[in-house]
Parts: sequence; C-alpha cells; structure tokens
Amino acid sequence: MPFHTKTIQSILDPVSQQVSQLVIMYEDAREGRTVPDISGPVAAVGAAVQNLVLIARQTLEASKDPQLKTDMPQSLTTVEGSSDLLNRAAKGLKEDSSSKEASKFLLDGARGILQGVSDLLLTFDQGEVRKIVKNCNGVEEYVKNAEEVQTVEELSIFTKNLAPSLTAITKKVEERQEELTNTTHANILRAENEQLKKAVPLLLSSMKAFAVMKKKNESAAFAAQENRNYIVEAMNESIEEIVRVLRITSSRDEAGALASSTGTTEQTTAQLGGLLPGTLAAKVYQAKELVAKTGKDHEVNKAGIDAVRSVISEARKIAGTVSPEKRAAIEQICDELDALALELEQLQADGKGDSEAACRIAALISEKMDLLDAEVRQAIVRNVAKDFKEPFGPLNALSEAALAPLGTAARQETYDKRVKNFEHHANKMAETATALAKSGGVTDRELADKLISTAGKIKSLAPQLVNASKIAFEDPDNEVAKEHFLKMKELYQTQVQELTSHVDSGVDAVEFLAASKQLLKDDLEAAKSLTKTGTDAQAAFGHIASAARMANRVCTVTKGEVENSEDIQFKEKLGGATETVQAAIAPMVTSARGSITKPGDAASHQAFCQNADNLYSAVNEIHNVLDDHYNPPPPPTPPPPPEEAPERPPLPEEQLPPPRPPSPIEEAPEEKDNPIGFAAHKLEADARKWKEEDNPMVAAARKMAKLMKQMAKFCRGEEGEVHSKKELINTAKLIAKESEAVARMARKVADACTDKRMKRSVLQVVDKLPTISTQLKILATVKATSQGGDDPAADREASEMLTDNAQNLMKAVSEVLFATEAATIRVSPEVRDTLGLQWVKRSH
Repeated sequence: MPFHTKTIQSILDPVSQQVSQLVIMYEDAREGRTVPDISGPVAAVGAAVQNLVLIARQTLEASKDPQLKTDMPQSLTTVEGSSDLLNRAAKGLKEDSSSKEASKFLLDGARGILQGVSDLLLTFDQGEVRKIVKNCNGVEEYVKNAEEVQTVEELSIFTKNLAPSLTAITKKVEERQEELTNTTHANILRAENEQLKKAVPLLLSSMKAFAVMKKKNESAAFAAQENRNYIVEAMNESIEEIVRVLRITSSRDEAGALASSTGTTEQTTAQLGGLLPGTLAAKVYQAKELVAKTGKDHEVNKAGIDAVRSVISEARKIAGTVSPEKRAAIEQICDELDALALELEQLQADGKGDSEAACRIAALISEKMDLLDAEVRQAIVRNVAKDFKEPFGPLNALSEAALAPLGTAARQETYDKRVKNFEHHANKMAETATALAKSGGVTDRELADKLISTAGKIKSLAPQLVNASKIAFEDPDNEVAKEHFLKMKELYQTQVQELTSHVDSGVDAVEFLAASKQLLKDDLEAAKSLTKTGTDAQAAFGHIASAARMANRVCTVTKGEVENSEDIQFKEKLGGATETVQAAIAPMVTSARGSITKPGDAASHQAFCQNADNLYSAVNEIHNVLDDHYNPPPPPTPPPPPEEAPERPPLPEEQLPPPRPPSPIEEAPEEKDNPIGFAAHKLEADARKWKEEDNPMVAAARKMAKLMKQMAKFCRGEEGEVHSKKELINTAKLIAKESEAVARMARKVADACTDKRMKRSVLQVVDKLPTISTQLKILATVKATSQGGDDPAADREASEMLTDNAQNLMKAVSEVLFATEAATIRVSPEVRDTLGLQWVKRSH
C-alpha cells in the first residue's frame, strides 16, 4: 500500500478510519452482539469514494497513457464492487444481525474499499509520474546531442530547443518533492534538481568555448570538449537519479552517501549509542560490546575478533591520510591491538574464552580501542585545521596564473606548479571531509551524507576546473574562454563553501581550536626563530602568512559558532574573544615585517614576539570560552545533610518488604521469526538506558514498545493482550497517541535548545513520527480486514507492510530519544526545569 505522497496519505487516512469502524461492527456481528444499523457508516464510506471514482473516470477518458488505461479499470471495478458489497452487508445485517453471509460481505467490502482506493490512487499517481519521466527522458536524450554542436549558430538552436523542456521538468520536480512524505527522497530530488539548474549555463558555456576555440587552438578546444562531456554526463546522472526517485512508491528510508560508502544499511544510531552506522566510532562501540562477551559461544567469539580487526583495518586506512607523527601513533596502537586480538583468539580456541586471562585481555582491547578512536579523531581534526586553513587560496592562485597576460615571466612554469598545488589541495579537502564523516565524530546522518557527497563532487569537479583554466591560459585575451573559466570557478567555489560549512558544522569546535592553536603556535615559534637569526626571510614570511591565515580561519569558525547559538551570554563572550583575535592579526603581521626587514634589531624582534604572543593568547582565550561552554565542569557536590537522630527501627510486626527490583527486560526474539517484536524489544532496550521516573518521554517510548509487542503477538496468532481486530485497531491508535506525546515533548526541547544544529537534528527525526504513526493506523486497519480471511496473499502483504512500518516507527522513536537527550544539554537550566524531562542514566 503506497504512502509515498501526502495526497495519497491524506485520502487514505479518513477512508481507513471509516473502514475501521466497519471492521469493528463486523466483529460484533460475528460474536453475536447487537449490531446497529450500519447504513449510515456505509453511506459515509460510499460518499467518500464516489468523488474519487468520478475524477478517476474523467481522467481515464481524457488520458492517452496506455498503462493507465490498463490499470485503472481494474481498480475502479474493485472500488465499485466493494461499495456494492458494503451496501449488501448493510441490508443483510439490518434484516438479520447474525447473518454470516452479510458479515462476510462487510469484511470483504471493507478490505476491498481500502485496497481499491489505494490501487486507484497509486494508478493515478504513477500516471502523473510517467508524464514527468517522459519529459526527463526527452531532455536526457536531447542533451546528448551537445557533442554534435560545432558552431555558435548551432548552439543558439540547441539552447532555444533545450530551455522550455528543461524549465518544465525542473518545475514539475519541484512540485513533486513537496508532495513526498519521505524527506530523504524529497531532499534527493531537491539536490539533483538544483544540480541540473546549475549545470545548464556551464554546459552552454563549455559548448560555446569549444565552438570558438575549435579553429583557434586545438589544445584549448580539447579541454572545452572535456568540460562539455563531463557536464553532459553529470546532467544525465542527475536526470537518472531524479527518475529513479520519482518511481519509488515506498516511504521507507534508503541508504545515504555514508551508508553506501561504508556498505552499512541495517543498523540505526539508536543501536549504536547515538553513533552513525559504519563509522569508526560505531565499529569501536560494536567491537567493545562483542569482546566483553568473550567465551559466550563460538559465534560471539569470532564476531568479536572480526569486529576488532575491522576497527584496526579502518584505522590503518585513515592513518595513511594524516601527518607522519600521528600516523606512527595510530599504527603503534593498531599493532598492539593486533597482538592482543591474536592472544585472545588463541585462548578462545583453547576453550579458555571466559577465563580470567581472556577477560583481562578483552578489557585491554577495549581500552586500546578507546585510545585508538581518540587518536584518530585528533589526527582528523588536525587535518581539518590544516587542510581547510585557506579553502580558496590554491584556487585563487590558479586563477591568477591562468589569466596572466601572455609574456608574463615564467608563465608556464608558474601555471603548472599552481595546477599541481590546486589538485593536491582539492583532493586533500575531499579526503579529510570524507574521513571526518567516517570517523564517527559527526552524529547527524544528513550532515555526514552531505560531507561525503560534496567531497565527491569537489574531487570530480577539480580536474574539470583545470581543463577550463587551460582554455583561458591558452588564450587569456579571449572573453569566451575567460567567461567559461570564471563560471566553472564560481561553481567550484560554491561547492568548496558548502563543504567548508559542512566541515565546520561536523567538527568538534573545542577539538578544532585545540588543533588550530597548536598549528598557530608552531608557525609563530618558527617565525620567531627565523626573524631572530635573519637567515631565511622567505621562510619567515611563509610562517607569518600561515599564522595569519590560521587566525582568520579560527575567527570564521567561531563566528559560525556564534551564529549557531541562541545563548546570549555565550554569543557575547565568544564574539568579544573573536574580535580580540581579529584585532591582533594585523599588529603581528606588521611587526613581523619590521623584524624581517631589520635583521638583528632586538627591539623589532621583541615587538614581533610580543604581538605573536598576544595573538596566541587571544586564540587560546577563544579555546577556553568554547571549552567552558561545551564541556562545563560538573556541578559542585551538595553538602551532606545535617545529622539527625536515627529513625526507630520497625517492630517485628512492622517489617517492611524489600524494595521491588526493576522489571527485567525480556530476551530479544529472533528478528527473522518475529520482526515486529524484535523492533519493539530494541526500542525498549534503548529506552531502558534512562530512568523513566520524571521522564514522561522515556515512559511513553516504553509504553509504545509494550503495545507494539502486544500487536506483534496478535499478528502472529499468539495468545496475548490483543484478542480481536477491534483491539488491534485500538492498539495502533494508542501507539500513535504515545508517538504524538513523544513528538510534542521533543519539539518543546528543540524549541528551548540554544544550539541550532542540535535543534535541527531533533526536528529532523521528530518530523518523521506523525507520518509513520498515521501509516500505522491505516496499516493496522488493512491487517484487520485481511487477518483470518480467505485471501492469504493479501494477509501476507498486509503483515509485511505492517512489519516495515513498525520497524520504522520503533527506530524513529529511539533516534528521537537520543537526539532529545543531547539537545537538553543546550537548554538553559531554568528552562530545563520546566520541561519535566530528567535524563538520568541507569547504572545497570
């Protein structure tokens, strides 16, 4: 049953509510209870679908779509036939409330109405999709003709033909993305549509450059041709991705860029303590859990050792991208872990996996993995500080060399050198951003996906920008060549700005400042030494410029932190510290120049050293402000209560019962045997991480899990609290009600959270709940109409849809819990006390 569009869901929801009432009446009739006259409810259902049938018939008559003409009549027949069954049921039950035939008509009609309306809506929707796809395919085929365009005149005709069709499909795609219930799918359409729009002027620019340069410069023409082919391919990839998403009729999430790059799709952040699946931090989390169970059985032993080796493998890959000293530290820990894993594996093979020695080694492995995780994070953050110190520096240098006038001294040599530096820098930024996403420091799935996808775009775009620069370099006075290069440069700049913004959002601000502070200190100390001896002015200038760029980069990041926060005191404090750094940069640079131009002058050198120290102290103050804000000291321990006289011990007859232990959590069912129960168990396990006293959100989540377990038993035909179709429908409604409560409380926290990124993270997961909850109520009704009927295929399909929905809902609620707890930290204490949510972790 499709729920992928808001229109379909908005129509199915009221229909399912009306049908659910009919199902309840069916059950009453079947059990011999008095059934009121159902003519009214049946008439209401008929009226609800009649208008839909009328529109469908009008669409059918006007349509030229052969697929629609094939599919829609069958759906219409189902709806109309089911309406007739309901009318016969109403008449039959009115004459004889115990009539089995009338009861069967009622259930079959109810099921048929839901299925028929669903099929009718899907048929109509897919007809609309086919129209957009047809236009998309037409544009894709036409764009391939770009390679046939050889002259400016032909380009004019190509542009005139392309523009209307492209405008039409981008508009239709924009409308479609607003219709989708799945935000992931909507975001894909939005991103690819934007890429398509940006690519058009670049395509036309590259084609024009090719047409102009073809007769003038063979090398430049070839570079323009490479640009054109790249853009055509990129446009077609965007169109194909748009078509793929348009055809999706499921509302389930799909793997993003992070999951695709790590080969991980199944686990959720909730299962991994809030960490994203596939990241190094998540692998460490899993490995520690498995290794702690050493000796349980052969499968667990093997899984634990394999998990440790997976961590080691991932860490070694990252080690290849970091500085030599950091690489050596990471490799050393990996070597130690290798040896410990081998030792534990041998003990397990000897049947001593649960021995004291094995447990001691398992504990050592966990400690080493924590150390490795921290070392890798530090190395990646250092790379972020270094590689993004001046995101546009190599680009601007390349631009200057490409547009240098003919006859400029060492023109070719300078250009070649800057091309090499630019390509290296582009790859390093992409590599570092990807490593940041995969390390586990980023806990926002959408942000991690953006880091990886934007890094990939920069890596593929950089060579094309070099091609565009070659065209301009070959003929710097040619306005067409220059204009094309500047357009490609603008696109690259936009992507780098996006990547830098994503990196700044993903990196831990305190860790970034610590790494930046150290790099700044290294440059300043080297500059002090060089200016004192006066031996290498060029090297001194290099360190001074690097220090100034590092300080400016720190200011950029801290301004982002100011913008991200709604905490007035923090904003003022951090803003003031940032202004101090900005004011300290120019004096440092000026005094450094003075010291370099006066080698051996003690006063000049002293002035530089003082200004350098001032700059470092100002950056250090920013680090302190951020550290105090994000890592506040624990509250002081309250004083012990005043001594009081001990209470009178109870008399023997007054002996109090021992305190009741917390209710044990049931053992998890096998997922393949009981997927709904398994999903509910996972939510309950996640919710049990916190005490539910003084936390109604945790209590609501646990209640949802309990109700979902009851629903699972009924769907499996087991004895439990849910005994009837009516109770199944009502249980789904109760789960949806608790979901509303969870969403309401989470939104209150998001509203009060002073950190905009955390606020956004909460809302991203919370916004899924209303849609999934509505779908649950509809699917419970579908299941109620099919369970115990004479159509096992329909019942099996209903069970599969309900299972998917239950898994999605339980997962979403778990993610809301973790995101809300994190956001609560950034709620002011006085407001936090009014929210009524105490996040107290259990000690067991």
